[in-house]
Amino acid sequence: MTTYGPGRDREAAPRPVGVLSTADADLDRAAVDFGNQTRRRPRAVLFPATAADVAEIVRYGRMAGIQVVPRGAGHTVDGQALTRDGIVVDLSTLCAVGAPSGRLLSVEAGARWRAVVAATLPLGLAPPVLPDYLDLSVGGTLAAGGVGGASHRHGCVADTVADLDVVTPAGDLVTCSPTRDPALFDAVRGTQGAHGVITRVTLSLVPVATTVHRHRLTYTDLDAFLADQRRLVDSPRFDHFVGQAVRTDGSWRYVIEAAGPAEASPAGLAAVAVESGSCAYRDFVHRLDPLVDQARAAGSWQRDAHPRANVFLPGRHAAATIAGVLRDLAASDLGPGGSVLIYAIPTARLAAPRMPKADDPLTVVFGMQRTAPAGDTATLARMRRANAALHVRARALGGASYSHPAAGRISRLAKTTTTS
Repeated sequence: MTTYGPGRDREAAPRPVGVLSTADADLDRAAVDFGNQTRRRPRAVLFPATAADVAEIVRYGRMAGIQVVPRGAGHTVDGQALTRDGIVVDLSTLCAVGAPSGRLLSVEAGARWRAVVAATLPLGLAPPVLPDYLDLSVGGTLAAGGVGGASHRHGCVADTVADLDVVTPAGDLVTCSPTRDPALFDAVRGTQGAHGVITRVTLSLVPVATTVHRHRLTYTDLDAFLADQRRLVDSPRFDHFVGQAVRTDGSWRYVIEAAGPAEASPAGLAAVAVESGSCAYRDFVHRLDPLVDQARAAGSWQRDAHPRANVFLPGRHAAATIAGVLRDLAASDLGPGGSVLIYAIPTARLAAPRMPKADDPLTVVFGMQRTAPAGDTATLARMRRANAALHVRARALGGASYSHPAAGRISRLAKTTTTS
């Protein structure tokens, strides 16, 4: 057992059931996240066997003045899951997925959404809102809030949970729900771990069809694209929709990817082109896998920096802000495989009280998914400056930063921080 802290703390050194590692390989892996923009090497990594292990290490960190940071899938991009000389709690070892009970499913926080749908789809069930990328951890998604293509109907992922097990910054293990310690339940959802570490979740489930009918709607005009998104929000006809801007032949095209039952038609929308088809629901939720596999095969996924910026814009300012950003945006400003996300959510649907949202009836998700080639420090610096300006601009307009250090201030108790 490795001893931490000053001499007076040595008798109280943590003794988890799981593994508290100081192996170089574990420290090196925990020193970086998906963003690949910064490096902070911890002094130890805890691989907990139980939630009690997490509680013990948080109590120890508070006593010894050591920063404790939980890590799910490590998919943060701005160092939220990193700590210099602190202790990382790697929640990947808390990954059990229970058997669905009615329309509820108990899942440990380190489980990936891929494992969740593997357990539910054979029963014709799924969570109401899923992230596009299924290798995110459940706990990390809930700590951020979690938005997706079904958020226009069901809100954020954090709005669809029945209860949570949480380790508070004081090191207490507490179960909370809308009726049991509701203040804690509200505090931990969508606040990036500022009020505790989620260790287990009960997810709500809904029936899903075996087949999904998909439509790709293309626009040449940003205003028409956004107006149709308002129509889809005000009178939902699709179970799922997201939008993006795509640069083609030197000009921008705008695309809505919509999906739903056979009777959900794109008729009456202003798209200049419509492509329709159908696929199995299982294939639909895994639709990003080929793109990720391609990026992994090229090495970009693991090697390159990913300076991404996601903001929530007020609907009244969305068109002007997006047009201004895209006007001078070149392919090199996004990098290889980069993309621009644009999709609308009724703000009232984002019910978790601490979830970032825009000061407007309509919240428009605007995401710059950039990639800077490895070693290209000038491009990375330029992208980071552009991202920082976008965050400042969004907040000044009454919007919000999403899943970003500026979205919330992390609690510090005796120099111990909990963040996802």
